[in-house]
Amino acid sequence: MLMEPMDFSALYMQYRETDRDCALLHYRLQNHKPYEKELFLPTKETMEAAWKEWKSLKERVESLEEPDQVFALVKNHLRDFLDSLEFSLQDTEKNPEGILLGFQYELQGVIRCDRRSDGERCAALTRRLDLFREHQETLLGLMKEKKTAKEQGALSRSLRRAKLDMEREAGRLREYFPGFTEEQQKALKTAMDGFCLQLEEMASSLSAEEVSQEELLRDDLSRTVKMEPEAYRSLLKKQLGVSLEELLSWYKEEMEKTRAEVFKIASELDIPEEAPKTMQGVSDVLFRYAGPCGSAEEMYARATGYLKRTRAIAHEYVRLPEDESCRCVPLPECYKDSYPWGGYEGGDFSVRPFRGQMFLNQYNYQNITDGWIKMNTMHEAYPGHHVQYVRAATDTTPETVKIGAKQVPIGEGTCLRTERAFTFIFAEDPFFPLFVAFRRHHTSVRVYVDLMLYYFGATLEEAVQIYEKELGFDRVTARAQVQAHQNSPGYFTCYYYGMKKICDWEQAYGYTKWDYTELLFAAGSVSMETLGRLVKLSPEDRSRYYTKFASLLMEPAKQAE
Repeated sequence: MLMEPMDFSALYMQYRETDRDCALLHYRLQNHKPYEKELFLPTKETMEAAWKEWKSLKERVESLEEPDQVFALVKNHLRDFLDSLEFSLQDTEKNPEGILLGFQYELQGVIRCDRRSDGERCAALTRRLDLFREHQETLLGLMKEKKTAKEQGALSRSLRRAKLDMEREAGRLREYFPGFTEEQQKALKTAMDGFCLQLEEMASSLSAEEVSQEELLRDDLSRTVKMEPEAYRSLLKKQLGVSLEELLSWYKEEMEKTRAEVFKIASELDIPEEAPKTMQGVSDVLFRYAGPCGSAEEMYARATGYLKRTRAIAHEYVRLPEDESCRCVPLPECYKDSYPWGGYEGGDFSVRPFRGQMFLNQYNYQNITDGWIKMNTMHEAYPGHHVQYVRAATDTTPETVKIGAKQVPIGEGTCLRTERAFTFIFAEDPFFPLFVAFRRHHTSVRVYVDLMLYYFGATLEEAVQIYEKELGFDRVTARAQVQAHQNSPGYFTCYYYGMKKICDWEQAYGYTKWDYTELLFAAGSVSMETLGRLVKLSPEDRSRYYTKFASLLMEPAKQAE
């Protein structure tokens, strides 16, 4: 029996308040938004309080009434969000060093994307570094408490590698912040130097072992990174919303299917030589007929042209504000060994006009074929990750939908769908369909490699060889792909996993390309389970999901000065 409209209004507010409080706990754990000036430390007291709050939120979510399918969908999403929060809490508790080792990425975010004034940016960075220094003993105590002697040795080396990275960054502050005053430059340089000293002090306290710089940077490919099966299963399920059992049931079959498609398309090409019969042969064809640019500068210029084309098409298929844009920029050096082609790094979407940016790897431009440049402008920008970021900033969705819960499969799966659904943008290129098929095979191989590394226990060298054999990658690119797996266990299963479900539902429910594209970007950062509920709703019910649960924390973007 349905509730009265007035009751619905009250219930909507209950959901919105619960969404707000879930989001605030997330922001506090991550030191984001209202908690930017604070530092969450996983001490016994703070973790007890955080777990207490998490359990209270869990009870609130479970007690929420769900009178129809729309409420049930949002409730399912909130459950997903709390699952992700649970995983984050456990990880923060187990790995207190994460806040230190992740600072180089925080720094690059402020350098490259933060549109606040120079004074605000300088203050934010120096404040963070001062907090690290202030709580050094607490952090060190937590590391010693949480880590075995062997783990402390490994962590000591990680901190020393981080010190090398930070010393490099400290030497480039004038390049990074040309508008800073002398006083601001000095303040940040002093804080960075202090951070480097702190990393060395903590590393020495964890292990007295003397390690040379050469040893620190040595790449040991004979080792394994295998996880306990239950730990890997839990990571996939709770953090990513991926079923290990599903992956195991079809990964071989799907890889064979995508490989066969590559060779079929290759056999139909109008080229003078014999059709390639190996992946190396396919790679050679793509390099020969649709190869890399002669310089990084030429690569960026070509990408800029492709961005104009893809943007025009995206505006026909997805609701987007006219004041958004996305540009192509060089890759940050800290990403060069794990992003062989490129990626998307977002932007400051609290400020209008909305500006995002994708990057291409200038260090590897000789191996970035034309297909990779075209694909990146679609996958990373239009209609891809950039569109997802813009929609998160503008849509009246719950705050937890903007943050995301088990969202990687829909995020990456949607962008992988884009690559094939919008191949027509480059219809004049007879070799682009071959590249798209090659790329699809690439994502199925990624599932295979992730399983081999984390479930079956392959060495890093064996994983590198899979990429060399299955895709014809050069050694550097293959190693970079494996490094990406090491940086984000489980993540690279999500592309194909998400795309497979997304495309199956598109066919099953008879959506048009326009309707389904808009739905995928309107859905927000939700799990595949939640998306599976959404695609079954009527247009009227989907409209309620889009509008009735709006974030209580959402603020309109400021106009740039």
